[in-house]
Amino acid sequence: MYATSADWSFSNTPDFSEQEAVFTANMKAAGAIHWYYVLTSETTARSMIIWPDQATAHKSLKMVRDDAAAENNQVIVSVCEGNIVAGF
Repeated sequence: MYATSADWSFSNTPDFSEQEAVFTANMKAAGAIHWYYVLTSETTARSMIIWPDQATAHKSLKMVRDDAAAENNQVIVSVCEGNIVAGF
């Protein structure tokens, strides 16, 4: 499995109450196994996605990062990714 993560910055805290179902469906359609969006402050968040493999992740990252950023007026400030080697 493969994981990607992005740290986001924004002026207004996103309200996912209306959009969560759409984002979840889009992430599943892109091949994500798990998707988390964690508010880390009033102006920052971290997204974490588990993919079956690196190829699936890289095929979907434009939609996940660029399109989501544009739709929600958020800016990515850092990213990381890699193979999952341990977990539960």
